[in-house]
Amino acid sequence: MAEPVSTTRYRLLGIFAHPDDESFGAGGTLAKYARSGVEVHVCTVTDGAGGTYDPALLEASGCSTLAELRRRELECACRVLGAQLWTLPYRDSGMAGSSDNLHPASLFQAPLDEVVAELVRVIRHVRPHVIITHELSGGYNHPDHVKTSQAVQRAFYAAGEGRSFASLPPHDLPVWQPMRLYHLVVPRSNIRWFALLLWLRGKDPRRFGANRDIDLTRLGVPDRQIHVRLHLREYLEIKRQACACHRSQGGGAMHWPSFLGRRAMVYEHFIQVMPPGARRHHDLFEGLEEVP
Repeated sequence: MAEPVSTTRYRLLGIFAHPDDESFGAGGTLAKYARSGVEVHVCTVTDGAGGTYDPALLEASGCSTLAELRRRELECACRVLGAQLWTLPYRDSGMAGSSDNLHPASLFQAPLDEVVAELVRVIRHVRPHVIITHELSGGYNHPDHVKTSQAVQRAFYAAGEGRSFASLPPHDLPVWQPMRLYHLVVPRSNIRWFALLLWLRGKDPRRFGANRDIDLTRLGVPDRQIHVRLHLREYLEIKRQACACHRSQGGGAMHWPSFLGRRAMVYEHFIQVMPPGARRHHDLFEGLEEVP
């Protein structure tokens, strides 16, 4: 097994579509590395304004908009996780086919080259050795997850090319080539267990989520494709606290109702996308040389 990472010379950047993706999806991973001495950063691409919420909660918060509340929740979560926060200026696009897709400020409407340029700027600032983000399907085909993943994949190499976005302000930012890009994924075996749990509770896994528009039975990646499986039991309480920051999205009621639910939360899974051809390994930084 790889030796645990324990040096501040490593930097990890998580790039996610919405406030709460960093906690619900990769909270254990971010907490683990932040407490292992890695410099951890989170970049959130949209404002989360397309999410569902309780109007009474918004009123009680003193925030004037959902986007303002979700920014506050995101800042809370990043403090808990130990991550430095970066944000991009895009509006939440909502689910595929929703009216939010048509908002001119939405990520859905933004030219892909523009989003790539924004991410290149962040990557050159942070200078991460490892980047994690959504898989290309977005996990459940949310258009913001999909576009974020597409943009990150292009920005990964563009950030290290001198002629790519050379005029991007600030103009004196040196190029930086990250060493690895991982996709955060859910193994198909986990989906099968969770779907079974829902069936046993009388719920239909084909109509999952607040809007009942997610078919869980069609999600997940084959277990054999996964390169890294992180065991995160000792960071589970930190993840729970980070999720609890996102009260508008149900995080305040976060609980682990069953053995299967807790077991699924103990692990987070990744596929190494760049460079391709990796074998299974035990740590996102395993085998990397320390560099400035």
